Amino acid sequence: MNTTSSHNNHKQFQIDKLVDSWRHLSPKVIARFPQGILAKMSEQQQRSGKSRVAESRIDDLETTVKHQQSSSAKIATKIIVVMISALTFSAGTQLLTSRLGSMALPAAMAGGGLASFLVDDRATKVTTKARLAHSTKQALGSIIEQKKSQPPINELGELYYSSQTGLIQEIEGKNLGKQLWIDGALAGSLSAAEFTVSFWIVAQLGLPGGLLIQGIAASLPVTLIWIAAAFQSDQFELPEEFADLINQYKPALFPPAGMPEEELQELLMVEIGEEKRIDNSVKFVAEGDDSGRLKNLPMAEADYDINQMRDRKHQLEKERDIAVEQRLFAHRAEVADLPNQFPIPEVNVTGLSPQQIKEQTEKIEQKKAIWVENKTAELKNNLEQDLKMIVHRYDTQIKQCEEDIAQAQQRYNEGYLHWQEKDDEPRSDMA
Repeated sequence: MNTTSSHNNHKQFQIDKLVDSWRHLSPKVIARFPQGILAKMSEQQQRSGKSRVAESRIDDLETTVKHQQSSSAKIATKIIVVMISALTFSAGTQLLTSRLGSMALPAAMAGGGLASFLVDDRATKVTTKARLAHSTKQALGSIIEQKKSQPPINELGELYYSSQTGLIQEIEGKNLGKQLWIDGALAGSLSAAEFTVSFWIVAQLGLPGGLLIQGIAASLPVTLIWIAAAFQSDQFELPEEFADLINQYKPALFPPAGMPEEELQELLMVEIGEEKRIDNSVKFVAEGDDSGRLKNLPMAEADYDINQMRDRKHQLEKERDIAVEQRLFAHRAEVADLPNQFPIPEVNVTGLSPQQIKEQTEKIEQKKAIWVENKTAELKNNLEQDLKMIVHRYDTQIKQCEEDIAQAQQRYNEGYLHWQEKDDEPRSDMA
């Protein structure tokens, strides 16, 4: 895992830790929150609950999806099952076609193939439906078990669990519906009919071993069909269904899956800032201010914003100075390397006297000096432009921080004046 991913995971951990801590607040403290803060906390609980259950379900479902076979393998398996079943699942059709003479066997096999196709198709759907329902019930059951082991203390805890249950029911609720009776009835009736006819034929043959052996022999065609249905359900139907469920769960993930690294970092920075701001208000309501300086919630919120903006301003000033220093350092390195960049012209010294060679060398040095001087001026001009851009970019943000600090200070003063007007109320009052 690279450094950036590790840093993002740490930010996500901080967000989860803050949101989780709110579920441990006493109901009395929750009752004292203003509706605005409580609404934000509730929104974060729902998002956290949905994201975690979505991640858990995706992890569970991916285990099966990884073994998904190709569509061509699915078709080939279906054909093989029907061909084999045409030979084994044809006792009933043999009776019906026994008077067709030479066409009896082909007709019996064709009838057996059609019957086995219907049974296989319905049995596969019934099996898949049952396993989907089982998977959904397991997911809901795990939430119930977690709720029993970690019972909610306040309404935020209830909201956390209900959001998880609601998401599963929204996406997988159809799996809990009743089986379509026609599927089960058709598969069951055809299987029962085949078993009955097979058992009658086996009984007529008088095989040794009594009814038990005869029943086992008669049940083999039906058993093979249902084994094939279970195999196809595991290898083809369930992976397809689970892959579809994964796509439906992905929008509930936070942070969203597949987000570019730069956008992800920006999103997590904004989110952790918002969570910390809410958590500061939560701590003030729950614990108050030991120093006695902050008299009410508006003052606590404004004070937090002032400190955050001051820190942000200092950080921007530091980044600006570093950016300027780096640009100056790069400029000095570029200027120092200019003599090495001069394109020295080729001089043919053939037939030249030492004095002529010296004169040519001096001319080249003069050209070099002029070239370096011109390039130095160009680099200096570029430096000035770059420094202006750097300073402007950071100063614009610094100015915004100063304006935000002024606005927060105004809210702080208004909160203090409000407290003075109602100085008989508790210092952690949210009136």
